[in-house]
Amino acid sequence: MTKEYQDLQHLDNEENDHQHRKRPPPPHSLFRRLCSGPSLILISIGLSLLLLVVVCVIGSQNSKLQEELRALRETFSNLTVSTEAKVKALSVQGGNVGRKMKSLESQLEKQQQDLSEDHSSLLLHVKQFVSDLRSLSCQMAVLQGNGSERTCCPVNWVDFEGKCYWFSRSGKPWPEAEKYCQLEDAHLVVVGSWEEQKFIQHHMGPVNTWMGLTDQNGPWKWVDGTDYESGFKNWRPEQPDDWYGHGLGGGEDCAHFTDDGRWNDDVCQRPYRTLAASVLLLYCSQHMDSIACSKMTAPLQL
Repeated sequence: MTKEYQDLQHLDNEENDHQHRKRPPPPHSLFRRLCSGPSLILISIGLSLLLLVVVCVIGSQNSKLQEELRALRETFSNLTVSTEAKVKALSVQGGNVGRKMKSLESQLEKQQQDLSEDHSSLLLHVKQFVSDLRSLSCQMAVLQGNGSERTCCPVNWVDFEGKCYWFSRSGKPWPEAEKYCQLEDAHLVVVGSWEEQKFIQHHMGPVNTWMGLTDQNGPWKWVDGTDYESGFKNWRPEQPDDWYGHGLGGGEDCAHFTDDGRWNDDVCQRPYRTLAASVLLLYCSQHMDSIACSKMTAPLQL
């Protein structure tokens, strides 16, 4: 009985040992084996190699980046230098162009001044030529008249009692008309008598004609200084009235002959128009159709 018990116990022990051998080793035994000397060295070497590879890769990439950065800096530096050089060149060119423009402007101003002087000189020569021609015409007229004393007027001018008169075929505003007469060494006509009024009316016809009478600077005055208050007058009834109803701004400051010869005041700057209808006759026509200039001409005798 004792022997059988011992055999059974021995079998149980063997089964237990066999079961213990079949079980996997505990985890801590694997960790211990990994942390053992040879395994730890191998792991360290592997990690070191991996780290070295990573460092090499990063270093290579960094080297490439540094090279690209240097290339970019060099390119930027070259571009900056090139740009500065171009800017300086453009600045120099701009300065040259500016000086050239100033020089051209100076030359143009000088040429314009010379041209203006030449034009003025030419006008003087033409005026002198016309004057000489008129003088020659007068001398010829005197010779043809056997030396008799007479008034000598330029071509297309009409003489009357020692004056020469010119009647235009077109109209101008009063200031331009007076200026035109002055260029002819004359002035807008100044009426001094009824006989002169009839002469002017006969030659101008039924058209509106400026005369040398204005109140632009206050009272009515003749352009040659003749006294207005004591002189001859031939106004239409209720004229001058300095009418403001024309819608052109201001009053009426310049006198003119109407189509019937009587006087009326009107707007000095009214533009030229042909007399079109009798409706304009109530307060005189609104547009001047001709200009009458007169100038004194002393009798010429050889």
